[in-house]
Amino acid sequence: MRRREPHPDLRELLVSERRRLDEVATELVAMIRENIDMYRDETVVPTALLHRSARSNLEGILNFLEFGQEADISAARRTGQERAAQDIALPEVLRAFRLGFVCFWDWLLAAARARDEHAVTALIDSVSELWILSDEFSTAVTEAYRQEKTRQAVALDRRRSALVAGLIDGTLGDHQTPWEIAQLLDMPFEGRFVVVVAETPPAGDRALPHLEDHLSLRDIRSAWRSQPDREIGIVHRNHRHTAESLLELISTTATARVGVSPEYTCLDRTSRGARFASIALETMPAGSTGMKQLPDTPLGELVLSHPDTTRRFVRRVLGEILTLPDEDRGTLLSTAQAWIAAHGSAAEAGRMLYCHENTIRYRMRRVEDRLGIALDDPIKHAEFAAALEAIQVFPDLSTVRMEPDQRP
Repeated sequence: MRRREPHPDLRELLVSERRRLDEVATELVAMIRENIDMYRDETVVPTALLHRSARSNLEGILNFLEFGQEADISAARRTGQERAAQDIALPEVLRAFRLGFVCFWDWLLAAARARDEHAVTALIDSVSELWILSDEFSTAVTEAYRQEKTRQAVALDRRRSALVAGLIDGTLGDHQTPWEIAQLLDMPFEGRFVVVVAETPPAGDRALPHLEDHLSLRDIRSAWRSQPDREIGIVHRNHRHTAESLLELISTTATARVGVSPEYTCLDRTSRGARFASIALETMPAGSTGMKQLPDTPLGELVLSHPDTTRRFVRRVLGEILTLPDEDRGTLLSTAQAWIAAHGSAAEAGRMLYCHENTIRYRMRRVEDRLGIALDDPIKHAEFAAALEAIQVFPDLSTVRMEPDQRP
């Protein structure tokens, strides 16, 4: 909800009263504790937490009236989420919010009367918008509360969650469509999604500790399935967060190898994303820690659909190089990749590798001699470039050295 530009008299009143936010929040805490039994136990809702929540919500109402901006219901959502986690009954939470609006109105009405009749008139003119905002806050609290309760239920049962498993494995039941599963998981059917596959560390610890909590605090929806050797999650990125910020959060949480799929836009493509994420994880060095995301390229699609065929293709094209000792093999492959990136320019490839262009030419002649091809042949050039790209995307295709009896 967006309100009209506030009257100057009302804005002056709100600006002058803003300094009393902490004081009024303290009064609201006392009012809630006096009128609602469940809030009287400070071990359930500590005073500091209740005061912070009261102040945040009062400030949200004040900002809405003062600045004429879109209503910010994030504090209300956060309160609903926190109270659900504290197991406060929803009717009691809503009652506390009603008290909050009563407290806010009494505060500003008294301040307006002490100021002048113009301030009172300006405040009364805004009352309909205030009550509409009250309804929006109540809706936000209710939704956030129920979402948190749903999240708790899914978390408790996620090891056997047929919902998440059905999307990831592509084995949906006859009575469950992706639309229904999206609703049950509190996700949109269409949006911006990634699949995260995280390897379970040897000690049995979680691969992405507290990631789900971090995502939830940022209003990023996710659903998870645990397996003995890995955790798999579907993450929906909302419009308030960039793809880069989401990947950074996942990366900083990782304690083992983590693969992430390219973004996709429809939940019924989750099983494809899961395969991408799994391959991304498997191409990372064993025992390493970090995150890898594969690009959604035609070659990536080929490897995803036919990994064994791609492996055989790389061996057929580059097999005589893959049988070389590690250092020699690495030198020729890095030179060839630079040469392809430089569009066949030895001078440019030399600048990339900090060596003379004649060195590049010598090494590329060795590549041609070793493979028995001429790179000015368009077909051989295309096969050579595709094999090199496959190695760049999937380094394990080159790190496992072929023995002579594995040559094509």
